Amino acid sequence: MHNMEWFNSLNLCSFNLKINRKIIISWCIAMFSFMFLYMILFPSIQEIAQVKLDAMPNELLEFVGMENFSDMSNFVSYFGIIFNLAIVAISIFAATFSANLYLKEEKFKTIEFLSSLEISRKEIYIAKLMTAVVTVIVVLFSSVIAVLICGVINGGETFSAPKILMIVKIAGFTPFFFGAIGLCLSAVSAKIGASSIGGMAVIFSYLAGYLGNILEEKTLWLKYFSPFELFQSKHAQSPDGTILAALALYAVLLVGMYITGALIYNRRDFVV
Repeated sequence: MHNMEWFNSLNLCSFNLKINRKIIISWCIAMFSFMFLYMILFPSIQEIAQVKLDAMPNELLEFVGMENFSDMSNFVSYFGIIFNLAIVAISIFAATFSANLYLKEEKFKTIEFLSSLEISRKEIYIAKLMTAVVTVIVVLFSSVIAVLICGVINGGETFSAPKILMIVKIAGFTPFFFGAIGLCLSAVSAKIGASSIGGMAVIFSYLAGYLGNILEEKTLWLKYFSPFELFQSKHAQSPDGTILAALALYAVLLVGMYITGALIYNRRDFVV
C-alpha cells in the first residue's frame, strides 16, 4: 500500500474506534473487573478449594480446564482456569464486534457516505481489520493488567509474570481467530447474520473441544476443531511441537480468511 492508502486506513480506523468507544470501554471494564474479582480472591479460594470442590465431578473439572484440585493452589494455574473462561467471552465479543463493523455501515446507510469519499474498498477493509485487531488487543490487555496487579498483591511465590504472558500469547490467539471469522463473513454479504453465525461458531468450537476431551479416543479428532482446547492455558504454559504446529495452521487459516474477505468485499455489491 502507498503512504496515502495507509494514511486513509489509519484515519478511518481511528474514526471507527472513536464511534465504537463506548462498547470497547464497556468490555474493557467488564473483563478487567471479571479477572480482578476472581484473581484478588486467590488466597481465599486457595484455602477453601479442597473442602468445597471435593464433590465436584471430573467432567465438570474438565469443562473449566482443571485436571485436579492442586491447580487452585498455584496462582498461574488458577489464572489459567479463569482465563480459559474469559477467552470464551472475549471470542464471542471479537466475532460479533468484527462482523458488525460492516453490517452497521449498511444498516445505517453510512456506506453511501464512505463510497462518496476518495477512499478505496481496500482501504476501508484494512481500516476495519485494524479496528477489529486493535479492539481485541485492548480488551485482552485490560484483562492482563488486572491479573498482574493481583499477582503483585497476593500472588506470592507462585506468581510469575513471564508464565502469565506466555499463556496470554498463545491462548490469547483464539479471539483473533474468531474475529477473523466474523470479519470474513460480514465482508461476504450483509444479508447473512454474520454476528450470530460468528457467535455460534464460538460455542460450537468450545463444545467440540469439550466433547473431544471427555470422550477421549472416540472423538479425539474434535479437539482439532477447537482452538479453545488446543491453546488452553495448561498447554500454553509449555507448548510442544503439536501445539505449535496447530498454532501455525490456525494462523494460516486466519490470514486466509482476511485475504478471502478482502477479495470478496472488493467485488460485492453494497446494500444501500
